[in-house]
Amino acid sequence: MPAPTADARRRELGDFLRSRRGRVTPQEAGIVPGPRRRTPGLRREEVAAAAGVSLTWYTWLEQGRVNGVSRQVLDSLARALRLGDAEHRHLLELAGEPAAEPPGPATVTREVRDLLAMVEPNLAHVVTRRFDLVAWNAPVDALLRTMPERPSGEDLNVVWLMFHSAWMRERFADWEAEARWLTALLRNEAGRQLGNPGFQRLVARLTATSPRFRAFWESHDITPFTPSERRFRHPDLGVVTLRYMKINVENDPDQSVLVHYAQPGSPAAEALARLSRA
Repeated sequence: MPAPTADARRRELGDFLRSRRGRVTPQEAGIVPGPRRRTPGLRREEVAAAAGVSLTWYTWLEQGRVNGVSRQVLDSLARALRLGDAEHRHLLELAGEPAAEPPGPATVTREVRDLLAMVEPNLAHVVTRRFDLVAWNAPVDALLRTMPERPSGEDLNVVWLMFHSAWMRERFADWEAEARWLTALLRNEAGRQLGNPGFQRLVARLTATSPRFRAFWESHDITPFTPSERRFRHPDLGVVTLRYMKINVENDPDQSVLVHYAQPGSPAAEALARLSRA
């Protein structure tokens, strides 16, 4: 499907604003409606006043006649229209603005945790778009328990561990190619994350502390995620080749489930079964 034109995006933005304006009652906005009020939602002048913009400008915005809206104004409109997180993100996307950093720690739903358990003994974990590790199943936990020091906080990030953990370097049989590929995946996210301070902080930390990451990052190589296979080195199981794939979490665009799996009956499947019994 072709990307929407600028005119189409502006029209869609105007339609979205009108629809949200019609859903906010005067009472929700702290307005006492007069006895002769017939507007079911908010009037344009009420949204404009609440967002701190002129009525004329806001009218043009709803009519698709405005080129470029600042992030500050978009956030003000989101507050005036009482948008939820998903609606706020949609507003930013329609305006061509990168989404805000998700507030607070990532929340993994029960359905996603059930999926992690259902795919055992295969390895499965949940990552954000900047590759923070936010949940994993028992086989992954069995692997993490062998780490000399269990990472936490901002260090619980796949890219950070790839470049700073000797344990990770030992586990990936093709570390150089994996590290370069992971950096290109992170670089592929950079355009979407311009307004995300957490993403920028991660890149700044990596650039300052890892010459290898800095060299890979400055090459500006980008790649989309594609299912493939990788080789893991385990002190008890030897080198195990696993397929991997990514499942996007539909109700949270910031999260994905990564599954590493083996063909049933293969030596790799037996290795995973042994790992899950450890």
